[in-house]
Amino acid sequence: MGEESKRPAERPEAGQESAHGRRDFLATAGNLAAGACCLGLAACAVRLAVPDFLNGPPVRFPVGRAADFRMRTMTWLREHDLFVLRDDQGFGAFSARCTHLGCTVQRTADGFSCPCHGARFDMAGRVLSGPARSALPWYRLWIEPDGRLWVDADEPVRPGARPRVDLEIRPASGGGP
Repeated sequence: MGEESKRPAERPEAGQESAHGRRDFLATAGNLAAGACCLGLAACAVRLAVPDFLNGPPVRFPVGRAADFRMRTMTWLREHDLFVLRDDQGFGAFSARCTHLGCTVQRTADGFSCPCHGARFDMAGRVLSGPARSALPWYRLWIEPDGRLWVDADEPVRPGARPRVDLEIRPASGGGP
């Protein structure tokens, strides 16, 4: 055998092998942590871009009897996320959901405010400050012959109350038009 084969195999100095393994481990762990942060950031960005609500059935529903709404009041109907207005002009109904991401707005002294992202609306639902870019939608109303007031949330109308005489009175149909 040659001289080379008699030489003991070169071994790394003590501590050199473990330092290299530690370095690889920390580099891999750091890359994994950075990747997890990027994924989390991407998930948050997607979540912010998707609204909290989807408009779906039912779009036509009764909100009570016309006589249930006192004159010069605005009533929040939690089950429909809707405000029903009754004033000297007549009746009106508009959404209580912020047009930014669908949070329920809250009444303030000068209109409405979104508690989630700070959008502000006037008493007619028009945007005063963002991030919402569109007004709270108003919906068509009608009165059934039995006196029940119905809302069609699939049919937006111009803002404001409608005189009772302008509200269409429809024959009883047991569920809207």
